[in-house]
Amino acid sequence: MSDSTVPPIPPAPAAPSARPGLSVPDLLVALGVVLLGALLLAGTLRIPFGINAVVGPRVFPLIVSVGTLVLGVLLTVNVLRGGRAEPAAEEDTDPDAQPDLRQPGIILGGFLLGAALLQPLGFVLGTAIMYFSVGFAFGERRLPLLGGVALAVALVTYVVFTRGLGLTLPPGVLNGVL
Repeated sequence: MSDSTVPPIPPAPAAPSARPGLSVPDLLVALGVVLLGALLLAGTLRIPFGINAVVGPRVFPLIVSVGTLVLGVLLTVNVLRGGRAEPAAEEDTDPDAQPDLRQPGIILGGFLLGAALLQPLGFVLGTAIMYFSVGFAFGERRLPLLGGVALAVALVTYVVFTRGLGLTLPPGVLNGVL
């Protein structure tokens, strides 16, 4: 026998007695996807059937809404079983740190404000508010430039939808100008 001794094998770490706590942010996202899927499905079921159409106007919205609803249910079940969304290896984040909700709040606030003002102000100004809020949330602070780009993108979108696709969008205060 040789003089070298084999070091003893350390015992395996004890399994945690309790499962990790429920991840509230993950649960909120999962329930948000369920709610979104349910709202999409409710809206889809209000679309009238096409006349003599094999594939009517409900088909693709139905696929998207049911898919979103199923995904939300699967995410919710995963979170309730203790699953947790982990950052990718290349992300330099602390999963236990408190989330910074300012940027999503700015985007959500801009969306809600733009949606509320869509009818009175019109599509161009309502969507420009939404585009502006997204740019601001992403850190753009040159407000005149941001406002100009938001208006330009909203105007191009309006022209493409109304003239190119023949859709009717609310012109609002720009009625007669557009």
